[in-house]
Amino acid sequence: GKVSERKKNDMMKQEEVRPSKVRVWLLATRPNTLALSLTPVLIGSALLAKEIERFSMVPSLLFWVFAALIQIGTNLHNDYSDFIKGADTEERLGQARATQRGWLTANETLGGALFVLSLASAIGLHLALHQSGCMYFMTFVLITSVFNAMAYTGGYPLSLIGLGHFSLGYFGLGDIFVLIYFGFVATIAPYYLQKPFIFPPLLLTAAAASLGCLATGVMCVNNLRDRETDVKANKRTLAVRFGQRFARFEYCFLIVLAYLIPTALVFLRFAPMSWLLVYLSAPIARSRLHSIITTDGAALNPHVGGTAKLQLIFGLLLFTAILLSSFSTPALLLR
Repeated sequence: GKVSERKKNDMMKQEEVRPSKVRVWLLATRPNTLALSLTPVLIGSALLAKEIERFSMVPSLLFWVFAALIQIGTNLHNDYSDFIKGADTEERLGQARATQRGWLTANETLGGALFVLSLASAIGLHLALHQSGCMYFMTFVLITSVFNAMAYTGGYPLSLIGLGHFSLGYFGLGDIFVLIYFGFVATIAPYYLQKPFIFPPLLLTAAAASLGCLATGVMCVNNLRDRETDVKANKRTLAVRFGQRFARFEYCFLIVLAYLIPTALVFLRFAPMSWLLVYLSAPIARSRLHSIITTDGAALNPHVGGTAKLQLIFGLLLFTAILLSSFSTPALLLR
């Protein structure tokens, strides 16, 4: 009785402090994790700038805007579809969701998602048509990114083509989606747009893997926190399928692997010593690991954005390392 009464009081307080419309839309984009689409583009562009004489910031900036819009579109569609499917209820432990709280109607959130994804499509199409030798590559990235943005949670408008039941997140494939698109695609694409290749350079691939591991860590925390409500909504994330111990192990494995990759490259002399600068962020990583192991439920909320912040700091340190290095040894860009 006391618990339910407390919940009602909390809900009433939240209604009283309803944000302005502008702030509601801002919150719906989930700004605490938007750096996930910035960091890989920054690293891919930095590695490219060391490789070519006439480096242009324009394609990289356009791709960053494209990636950010894809992320925002995915978030808005997830906000809409999770509400429709019953995954976001009053029992939700995570941060506020605009549709579930009633701050936006389901149609408003869906409309916002489709509008943002339309903008992303226009930018992606521009890159596909105007970057020499990149039409097929960028067209593939564009189509799969927009599709996955809606397929992450599923539902409308994929239901119009008979794929409404398909959902990366609900089938437990969300982690792989994040690793591939917020790791490899977002890091490699800015490089490819100005220097197409058959096989990506080793350092580019390695950096993409590290950033992808950290980005996937954000997904791990989210799924660990929501596993009990996800069960009720038949959302079969890895945390639901294999349990909380697996989710904690997965998080620890990904964070440690993100640091082991540059360490191995330096040890094998494929990367300069400056790449070890990423270890300046190790105290933050250690704090995150301890928190994920020892906390649960709503107490995990700060560590969703916190892990995204870790990726950003890791990326900025790697960016600094790339600027400091001369890349004078050909082996450093082993293909």
